[in-house]
Amino acid sequence: MYNEMLVSVVIPTLNRDNLIERAVQSVLNQTHKNLEIIVVSDGSTDKTDQIMENMCKQDSRIKYISYHPARGGNVARNIGIDNSNYDYIAFLDDDDEWHTDKIEKQLQKFESDDDIGLVCTGINAVFIVEGTTSVYIPPAPKDSSTEILLKNCIGSTTTVMVKKDILNQCGKFDENLGALQDYDLWTRICQVTKIDVVNEPCVEYYNYPANNQVSQFTDKYIAAIEYINDKYTDLVNNLSDLNKRKRMHYLNMLIAKKGLRNGQPKISRKYSKKAFNFIKSKSAVMCYFSSILPYSFLLRMKHILK
Repeated sequence: MYNEMLVSVVIPTLNRDNLIERAVQSVLNQTHKNLEIIVVSDGSTDKTDQIMENMCKQDSRIKYISYHPARGGNVARNIGIDNSNYDYIAFLDDDDEWHTDKIEKQLQKFESDDDIGLVCTGINAVFIVEGTTSVYIPPAPKDSSTEILLKNCIGSTTTVMVKKDILNQCGKFDENLGALQDYDLWTRICQVTKIDVVNEPCVEYYNYPANNQVSQFTDKYIAAIEYINDKYTDLVNNLSDLNKRKRMHYLNMLIAKKGLRNGQPKISRKYSKKAFNFIKSKSAVMCYFSSILPYSFLLRMKHILK
């Protein structure tokens, strides 16, 4: 029965003493109680140590690992995986929070099919400064071995639960990547296992522009895409010409949208033009012309036009 399954939850954190307690509490509030929480502080210098020491005293399911200096989110997640004890591993970012039934709904998916190795969920993306929200449901098919090469059809790390055996088979997060480490890992996982999706938001995914989220740094995405393209040359070479163009359209649009989000209109226009050269899409055209408008206005319009 799914209610007897044991889940390890890995939460990397860095100087989020104002947010980490909320994230941990959202795990403690889960309807599924058979779990452990591994919080890994990647060089925090604020009050994270004190907060987590108090939380550990209140609930024996919480483990806390702290080290200096910071080594990056990939390292922190991998340390969490290495210190996990259970067969299912879920990831939560320190600035997000889960709905109370997230774990339960994911375990039900695992129980329905032994061949499923990863289950993701939808998110409710909350844009704090802009004051708007947007729901996203991952479009991952059961066999995502090709689809994942065309786009990140799984989504954010904070929605994913994966069997530990699959991580042992595919490897953990690539510590050479400064961004897109989730997309890189999903690419490997999708080659060896089936995927399932909880088709509703189970995560509040917060966007805090002032908190130095990785998604702010467009240059990291540019470098990461070059790295990933080299890493998966053999897989990409097996794609059809159309799918190769779709992949390059997606990757260039990813940078264009990051540029739009991060106030870099020249980068947005440059990469939306590149995307259009691969696939002549309306999204590339819209992204190009949207670069002259404030991002907050675009988010409000997107919400109104739903």
